[in-house]
Amino acid sequence: MKCDVLVVGAGPAGSMAAKTAAEKGIDVILIERNKNIGYPVRCAEGINKFLFDDTGIKKDKSFIEKKIDGTKIYFYDEAYELNSEQWQGYTIDRTVFDKYLAKQAENAGSEIFTETKAIGVKQNGNKWIVELNSKKDIKNIEAKAIIGADGFESNVGKWIKIKNRWKQDEICKCYELFLSCPNLTEENKFHIAFGEEFSMGYAWIFPKNKKANVGVGVSPKVNAIDALNFYITQYGQVNDLLGKNYSIIEKRGGCIPMSGPRDIDEAVSDGVILIGDAAGMVEPITGEGIGPSMISGISAGETVSACIKNDNWNKSELSEYQKRWKNKHYINTTLGESMNSLLEMKETFHTIFSKKSIQKEREEFICMISDIT
Repeated sequence: MKCDVLVVGAGPAGSMAAKTAAEKGIDVILIERNKNIGYPVRCAEGINKFLFDDTGIKKDKSFIEKKIDGTKIYFYDEAYELNSEQWQGYTIDRTVFDKYLAKQAENAGSEIFTETKAIGVKQNGNKWIVELNSKKDIKNIEAKAIIGADGFESNVGKWIKIKNRWKQDEICKCYELFLSCPNLTEENKFHIAFGEEFSMGYAWIFPKNKKANVGVGVSPKVNAIDALNFYITQYGQVNDLLGKNYSIIEKRGGCIPMSGPRDIDEAVSDGVILIGDAAGMVEPITGEGIGPSMISGISAGETVSACIKNDNWNKSELSEYQKRWKNKHYINTTLGESMNSLLEMKETFHTIFSKKSIQKEREEFICMISDIT
């Protein structure tokens, strides 16, 4: 089987890449290792309110769980409200949202194979042969270019030797409970908590429809299960927010990169572009990756389709990808400017929300960030 572009991974990044390239007349195959696109969920399922404008995807009630009117930030018994547009958004159902995006890619002309896992790659001239383990009885696919949307571990990046392992201080270990919360309160807010127990990360409650995602993101040196137990049982207002009689629907876990986007040499090679988590497209303070990943997918789809039409998909041509994603509109700025400013602010943010600072400093800091991303 042959195609122009093979996209590995049908998450938001991969589906947007496939959709974008297919819309430009490129022959695209999108593969997903799991049987059901969007499952298992490894995400707090929160998005900012600008995502639909920034990606061109229409908002659909099928995947919207809750409209979020602002964010509350906690530091033990302190609570701060941020209600400007930059702190508003939605909680979504990723099991529906991811399928919705994949359908958009299919409608644009992409061919999709689920239960199809890439297990190796080898170069064949200026093309790639991707070896597969597939229930569709497909042994390999020959492609001019590969878009690696295969998540945090990114086997595609490892196989072609452009992706180094994440360092310990570059990742956040997450553990989350998806809860049934019949008595959930303040359902129209994102709830974000900081504390010494969540070293270099934070805890969250993201409300859904009589349900909630409750989790922690912590340094790999910290026991995430213990941190979440502390949050639920001992942290300030949590019991009041969750109410009584909540129960566990599902336990979730995983790691995300928190050091910002990879340099071009670790995201692009001859005939290969890495996107989404594979390329570090995650906000380095909040951990929000859906919007940046989708934008990276759009940028990769635009870049690779132009290169294939020009019959040149080597690294120097595909490096246009970085310029594209940096200049894409994101919330009230560009994605490149937003990532840079968040990286610069990251250490200050975690110092302010620690016992190294005093309440007055946090109050001043909240005033400063109330109107920025």
